[in-house]
Amino acid sequence: MTKDEEGPLKFQGYMPYPPKEGIDDWGLNAVEQETHVEHFRRILVEHNAWRREDHDYYTLLRFLRARNYIYDKAVKMWLDTIEWRKEYDVDNILENFVFHEREQFLMAYPQGYHKTDKLGRPIYIQLLGKIDIGTLKQITTEERMIKFHIQEYERCGKVIMPICSKLQGRQIDQTFGIMDVKGVGMSHLSGEVKRLMSTLTKYDQDNYPEMLGRICIINAPFVFKAIWGLVKPLLNPRTLSKIQICQTNYQKDLLEWVAPENLPEWLGGTSKGTLLDDCGPWSDPEVLRRMEGSLPVACKALKRMATLSGTGEVVLQLEDGEGYHSPRSEASFVSISSSTAPSEPLLSHAGSGAWVPGSGPARSSLSAAEEAGVGDATPGEASSSVQQHGSMLTIAAINAHKQSSLLERLSSLEGLYGQQMQRLKGYMPANATARLQGRLAPPRTSGGGVLQRLEVLEEGMELLLRAQELSWQADEAKKRDRCCRGCVIC
Repeated sequence: MTKDEEGPLKFQGYMPYPPKEGIDDWGLNAVEQETHVEHFRRILVEHNAWRREDHDYYTLLRFLRARNYIYDKAVKMWLDTIEWRKEYDVDNILENFVFHEREQFLMAYPQGYHKTDKLGRPIYIQLLGKIDIGTLKQITTEERMIKFHIQEYERCGKVIMPICSKLQGRQIDQTFGIMDVKGVGMSHLSGEVKRLMSTLTKYDQDNYPEMLGRICIINAPFVFKAIWGLVKPLLNPRTLSKIQICQTNYQKDLLEWVAPENLPEWLGGTSKGTLLDDCGPWSDPEVLRRMEGSLPVACKALKRMATLSGTGEVVLQLEDGEGYHSPRSEASFVSISSSTAPSEPLLSHAGSGAWVPGSGPARSSLSAAEEAGVGDATPGEASSSVQQHGSMLTIAAINAHKQSSLLERLSSLEGLYGQQMQRLKGYMPANATARLQGRLAPPRTSGGGVLQRLEVLEEGMELLLRAQELSWQADEAKKRDRCCRGCVIC
């Protein structure tokens, strides 16, 4: 870390809230942190890479911390981000990019913000076990998925976090994550999935550093916990402190961080909102009205709202083609896929201008109704019919894909299991191999006995992990036998 020899410096830019008192994870107090940030700002000014209106104190601080306050590395990271933002036109992505297929996308990859934790941080929830890469490819393109991902980060930094900060009266620039890994298996580790996830992770780390405050991983299967045990020693203590593998009764762990009224019902809380609803102060008209005079983003959000005549409700009203807007509660999942619910989400209705896989850009309700054979219906009836038709098509496509792929994935897993069982048969319990193979012996072409097959694979996976551990121990013992006696390393 480079020390500044000029003494304490004051930040000559926008600082929305005073720095937090105390020592940070790098051993610096608030005065020392501010000195480093101001010095960093001066370097960026020399590179013509700092704008007062866009780059506040805490943005610079996050980049500095991501590179351990080493100026050269932080400057390179910052300049690379500036170029990346130009390449993807990130500064305009909130206004210029419209993700029409959002609802269908979230059915195949459930994720989103839902209220705040006890520290006032926005909660971001992902259901990784529900990712359906086949359906995603039907719904949208990889380029649009990436743009939507970037747009959500921009919305978090420019809209969600400023509103959360205003409510707390202090800087909020980190999220609280909940990652549900129930159902994550070999199919989720395909080359396509890993490549896409690697791309998104790199963009996040390189361009939105230090935005994760904590993440709780729930419904972790035995295999996940075993892999985590191997990876854990490789991570630094600071990263480890942000990751929590929750116990089986994960509600208890989550409620330590999140109040019951802010935790969704399907995760053990009392909040009735879903991921599609985007519940939180950033979409609450009453909260935004109170902030309208002092927070520009709240004023901008309210300008996009209009009162529904006769109901008193406030919803977003946008012209076709206009950029990002917070989702409307009336166009939402009745019950998003959860750890205890069926894997297929239920829909109330698709909402006006719903996008259906294969239909191209969203069409007007009336023209779509005419094509659907309901041209004689009233506009309201036609719209409702088309919306229901679009929802049914989407659900049918997802169901068909999942049903056809389940047996294929089972067969693939059984094949992999058989190979690994042969490789480690010397470390397997007596008769275990023959017993498990016997339980898998009945014909599987019809898909019968799927539950039994899953139970056998689960039991077999536990045996394989134990056998693998014994194999590693045997290898280590052989290394020690070959090594000189009394070796310090062994």
